[in-house]
Amino acid sequence: MARHETGKAKTLSTAQIRAVLSVLNTTRDVAMFLLSAKAALRAVEIAGLQWRHVRGDVLELTPDITKGGKPRIVPIGRAMRDALDAHRGDAPDHQNVFPNRHTAGRSLSANAVSQWFRHLYVERMGWTGYSSHSGRRTAITQLARSIVTHGGSLRDVQDIAGHSSLKTTQIYIEVSSDAKRRAMDAL
Repeated sequence: MARHETGKAKTLSTAQIRAVLSVLNTTRDVAMFLLSAKAALRAVEIAGLQWRHVRGDVLELTPDITKGGKPRIVPIGRAMRDALDAHRGDAPDHQNVFPNRHTAGRSLSANAVSQWFRHLYVERMGWTGYSSHSGRRTAITQLARSIVTHGGSLRDVQDIAGHSSLKTTQIYIEVSSDAKRRAMDAL
């Protein structure tokens, strides 16, 4: 897994998210990318996702696909919902969102999802230090920076991320020198 100097996968800027979306040409690829960058899902959760987990404006992740075997509810925004709707077609609830193209009735493996992200970031975009965890770190960082403006707290981010400890959530959040400077100027 490519990482930057902190040992963590790099986060994506807004411009990089737009750049990635501009090269993705299937509804499948857009949905897979957004599940990472906008819903903070892990590769294993993306791999195991079935249409039964998609319920209106939330993803109802069941213990069989989450890390640690704990269920969680992940609210999704309009862009994520639209991407999933465009990708679904008439697929039944029991079908995998990302079926294995080589083995009928099976989902992609977490490794296959990780490799897909590696190919996207390294081969297609030419970036280093990015991995399947980059989107997750990006979503968690963006949530942490905006949650208080919506009446929430880091505990809400922790719940969305599926972390049992707030310390773990804090490790995911990228520090911003510019944000710190703007906050201090506002005092």
